[in-house]
This record gives sequence, structure tokens and C-alpha cells, in this order.
Amino acid sequence: MTAPSTDTRTRILETALACFTADGYEQTTTARIRERSGVSNGTLFHYFPTKEAIADALYVQAISSYQEGLWELLRRRPRSLEAAVRGTVEHQLTWTEAHREHARFLYMRGHLQWDSAAGAELAELNRGLATAYREWMAPLIEAGAIRRRSMLVIGAIVTGPAHAIARRWLAGQVDGPLRSYVEELSDAACAALAA
Repeated sequence: MTAPSTDTRTRILETALACFTADGYEQTTTARIRERSGVSNGTLFHYFPTKEAIADALYVQAISSYQEGLWELLRRRPRSLEAAVRGTVEHQLTWTEAHREHARFLYMRGHLQWDSAAGAELAELNRGLATAYREWMAPLIEAGAIRRRSMLVIGAIVTGPAHAIARRWLAGQVDGPLRSYVEELSDAACAALAA
């Protein structure tokens, strides 16, 4: 009896993640992914016609997993800029620690081709989250608690420094838990955003 299709797809993605992070994207072949996942050529190509499609699916899966925590934060309706920034930075660093291989893959991959199907899916995920953050921030901007800035700049201010530290942590250049940087990074971001 064969496993359900979602299990097969998941096994292919998990195998690909292990191959990509251990050997690099360029050095990993679809034959290696197929061999290590234990699926046939037909099964592999049924789910993913190319190595790029596998990598794209992994990328969207990882970003979606990461964004789940941000959606949860917004559902709790943080009452201040400080609470939202701290929650965002803490989630980013905690997620990176908990999903080390996915984080490595995201940093290694860099970005998706925006004109691909996965790029369009990712753009939609990002758009939805940015809209939710804008709606949450609107009353604070109107009240003068947050300076008016583009979401691109706000995102860079809040998550950019955490990305820089996370990359170094994943490379083994920073000791200790990533969460130890939450306070300092949050304070710096709040200072940059506050009116």
C-alpha cells in the first residue's frame, strides 16, 4: 500500500531540504533527491517537474511557516509599537532557532523569481501580511506614535538587523541563543520607528 500523496510530497521536500543545505543547491541533482527520498522518477516529476520547482515549493513552505507566527502576533492585537516590534523580532529569532535548516535554505536561496508561480504565491502571502500590519499600525500612525514610512522601510528597520545576526548565528559566527538579542534589537527598532 502506498503512502498518501501529501506524505510523499512532504518526504520529497524534506529530502531536498537536507540535500540543499548539506551539499548546496547547485550540487544537488534531482536524481540525488529521488534516490534519497526513495521515490520513482515518475513520482518525483509528478509533484515537481524540475529542481527549481522543488526549491520554490520549499521556499514558499518556509516563508508560510514563518509568517504563521506573525499572523498569530497580529491576532493578539499588540497594544503598542514596543509590543509589536518585540513580538516580531522575538518570533523571527525564535523561528530561526527552531527551523534552522529552513532558515539556512532561505538565506542560501536568497529570493524567488517573481514571475514564477511560486513567486506569485509568495507575493500574495507578503501582500496579505503587509496589509494586516498596515491596518494594525494605522491608529498608531494617526495618533503620532509611529512615524509614517513605507512598509519596505519599516520591515527593513524591524527585521533587517535580526536577519544579519541570524545569518551569522547560522554560520557559527555568533555564540549563544539568538533570543538573547531580542531586547537590544527591539529597542533599536522602536527608537527608529517612534515619532
